[in-house]
Amino acid sequence: MPTDDVSEAAPTAEQSLVDTVWDLLDADANLDDDTKYLVIAAMDSEESLTAQLGEGALAQHRPEPEAREERPAGAFVHQISVSGFRGIGAEATLKITPFPGITVVSGRNGSGKSSFAEALEFALTGQSYRWRNKGAKLWQDNWRNLHSPDPCSVSVEFAVEDSTTTSIGAEWAAGAELGDAKHWSQVMREKQQEGVSALGWTNAIEIHRPILSYDEIGGLLDQEPSKLYDALAKLLALDEIQDAEARLDALFKQKSQPGDMAKAALKQLKSQVQESDDPRSAELVKLLRKRPPNLDAVAELISGSTSGAESVVVRLDAIANTVGPDVQHAAALAASLRDALSTSRGLADESMRTAELRADLLRKALEFHSADAEPAACPVCGEGTLTADWAEHTRAFLETEQGQLAMYSEARAQVNQLEQQARALLTSVPMVTAIDGAELTSLPAYQVAQAAAAQIPHTVEGLPSYLESTIPAVQASLDTLRTEATELSAALRDSWAPIATATLAWLGLERDAQQSTELVDRISKARNWVRNHSGELRNERLRPISEGARAIWSQLRQESNVEISDIALEGSRNRRRAVLQGTVDGQETSALSVMSQGELHALALALFLPRATAAPSPFRFVVLDDPIQAMDPAKIDGFLNVLTGIAKNRQVIVFSHDDRLPTAIRQRSIPAQLLEVRREQGSQVTVKFADVPARRFVDDARALVSDRTLSDDVRRQVLPGFFRFAIEAAARQAFYTQRSLHGDKQIETEELWHGATTTADYISLVLETMAGTTPSVTSWCKLRPHRGTSVGIATRGFHHGAHVSHADVNDLKSTVDDILATR
Repeated sequence: MPTDDVSEAAPTAEQSLVDTVWDLLDADANLDDDTKYLVIAAMDSEESLTAQLGEGALAQHRPEPEAREERPAGAFVHQISVSGFRGIGAEATLKITPFPGITVVSGRNGSGKSSFAEALEFALTGQSYRWRNKGAKLWQDNWRNLHSPDPCSVSVEFAVEDSTTTSIGAEWAAGAELGDAKHWSQVMREKQQEGVSALGWTNAIEIHRPILSYDEIGGLLDQEPSKLYDALAKLLALDEIQDAEARLDALFKQKSQPGDMAKAALKQLKSQVQESDDPRSAELVKLLRKRPPNLDAVAELISGSTSGAESVVVRLDAIANTVGPDVQHAAALAASLRDALSTSRGLADESMRTAELRADLLRKALEFHSADAEPAACPVCGEGTLTADWAEHTRAFLETEQGQLAMYSEARAQVNQLEQQARALLTSVPMVTAIDGAELTSLPAYQVAQAAAAQIPHTVEGLPSYLESTIPAVQASLDTLRTEATELSAALRDSWAPIATATLAWLGLERDAQQSTELVDRISKARNWVRNHSGELRNERLRPISEGARAIWSQLRQESNVEISDIALEGSRNRRRAVLQGTVDGQETSALSVMSQGELHALALALFLPRATAAPSPFRFVVLDDPIQAMDPAKIDGFLNVLTGIAKNRQVIVFSHDDRLPTAIRQRSIPAQLLEVRREQGSQVTVKFADVPARRFVDDARALVSDRTLSDDVRRQVLPGFFRFAIEAAARQAFYTQRSLHGDKQIETEELWHGATTTADYISLVLETMAGTTPSVTSWCKLRPHRGTSVGIATRGFHHGAHVSHADVNDLKSTVDDILATR
């Protein structure tokens, strides 16, 4: 059966979802740039949306086409190492050629082959579909190997284009639970990183999930339409547009909340005002009827700046808060002043005055005496003499007189200070005037007391008694006045206070609402745009996947009467559903309702493969675990056609306990690597080559040499071809593997390989990859005799025929082994 090129029949969406959205946004003349940027930010993340709303937000400019990467660097699986995990005890390693092609890993049930697949899935995604969807706790409690639970680890090595070998893995400490794994990633010769997010595959693993297990194949379609809708939406990356709508919905509700609350508060306020008899209520009603209302005018009314009634209340509050003189302080001040006056009077009699004059005279006489070295006659009487004895006696006398004078000066200073305090206290008594519209019966009494306090005595002697008589009277009348003002203010507030409080609350909400009106309108436009275009985006994204799925289904539906005509996603939210329309013998029907289990599995593969093999995916591999369990032989043949098409530019890894796929590969001579997993006692797992394309040609050559039913002439013409196919297949495997491990681009590898034309050219490519130079193929052949023999038969013998013996086939096997081992 010929192999159809499924890659041509199954196009995938090359354009990213963001680019598709930009195309639609650019074509919409009704949207301003800010709204467009809001849509793009909402698609990106919650953080981007928040940043876009902040001050100085950057415009989400569409990147230039030349700045976009045409294709991400591809990663190929090279080897999977497992120990203590699931069915594998001591460490076992599964090595896979890291380049496009088919690899089938076979093994009986329980051999451990699926443990390698689950290890890859867990290392890459942090979970397993089988574990996630098993209800029994027992399933997750037995994930460690029974025989060798420690050490427990999984690691996967990738060959990555434009990079060196990259590894990821998970490790568990002794006794750790499944969720306690330590995930890590490491690029060769660089420091190991925690987790795998540093590789930039987090989003890709969700959108282009490259792993599909048997359980997942069966579960994809064996559920309600809404779940299938969600699964397909994720495959199509439509969750980005759904996330954007959800983010804009949440943002709209958040930013609309002040407006909604303001509307509710205004409705309640209007009802409250209509029931009030306060004259200010009628004025407030007029202000609230205006649309939009004048918030400043409402605020002025509430504050009282435009209301006489409110002004009365404010002035009453001022009286109620008036602070009068401190009676206790006045009494203490009066007592202190009285004491100071008494002390001053005791020191201020005539003798003190005389002593002061005398002291002054004697000080001057001492100065006169000090100015003359000889005893001088008294300058006052002219008879006495100012001798040294006189001077000493006079100084002693003056010291006594000076102490009394100092006491007198201190007493006078204290009197002056206390007098100033008393006069200041009396002048600080506050004045209170009458208020129009408010009758205060206690005001006249206070005004009389205040006026009396203002008649301050001129002499200091009268101040103590004056303080004691006026200040208590002032404070008593003020206390009465304050109480009356407080009661009157409360009475005036009773009818207006609830309305004023409600109005102030509404004012705050309304101001917030008016400030966010423009933003809410923009968010609403962005949200409505996403809602209105979600169907268009859905169809645009679904179209290539639908075409690819139908093309793959056409290969898988061998001998099936069901044909898929349309795949659609309809509705939204709780009414969303996936619809797969088809025909059975030309009669239209819902495809899912008439499909057998095997057909459902085949359809699940058809839906999965296009997105997993999309060009934007960084994963250049697809892993299928037991995909053919429910397939009949005809569908297996179609499935192999599909894999062959994908394997042209993808690494296809199939785990299977069923030998039908390897058998079909051998029967059709499809170049594929066949591996076999075996499990010995104690969970000892080993992997061996069951078939390598180059060695298969060696085996075919050996069979032809031994087949005596063929004529010598036929063997002479046919056998050299098997030599050539074996050597070139070995060279291709070695060349692609080494180039991939070096991080070379796949497209460059393809160009180099297809640029070669002869067997010697292919061998030369391998030698150049090994040595870094271009060594002579002739020299390489001379190093070991079997090489020259085999290459000669593959080249000259291919064109002219050659006699081939069993020894020659043995030489071919050795030559193939040399090339595969790159030696």
